[in-house]
Amino acid sequence: MKEVFTITEDDYFAYQWHLFKHNPTAKRSMTIQMLVPIAVFVAITIFYIATKKPVKGLYPLGVAMILWPFLYRTFFYRSMKKKLRKLIRKMEKDLPIGEHHVAITEEGITDGDVAFTYDDIRDLIANENFLYIFYKDVGQAYLLPKHLANEKINSRLDSKNKKG
Repeated sequence: MKEVFTITEDDYFAYQWHLFKHNPTAKRSMTIQMLVPIAVFVAITIFYIATKKPVKGLYPLGVAMILWPFLYRTFFYRSMKKKLRKLIRKMEKDLPIGEHHVAITEEGITDGDVAFTYDDIRDLIANENFLYIFYKDVGQAYLLPKHLANEKINSRLDSKNKKG
């Protein structure tokens, strides 16, 4: 079956945002950046207690440290979203944004330069509108609208959901 669909900038952003939020390196970096200021605050508090200085002056900083992880995550995500959107707009010509003519057969999927068999699929992730199909050793996923998925793709997705 041959189909035509369009990948918008928002669709591609959702894909990249999913990759970013599930990247272990990004998670570790964000956790470290949230915990280091709290550790410094604890060290300052210990210093104040050890030198018998009044701890009263640390209360506002203590409240700020309680709020820090929530504030940091909010501003970090907002900043990353802006940067990611800017990068997508800058690289739009090189990205798979636009109209796609896909051939979904019994053997596999073909779309321009992209061609893979169902056996080549190494991971499959679903969001609201698209399936992210990671195939072979390619770093990027192929974005396929959910409504175009055939029985072979849906069965792989179902088996993956049952496992994990």
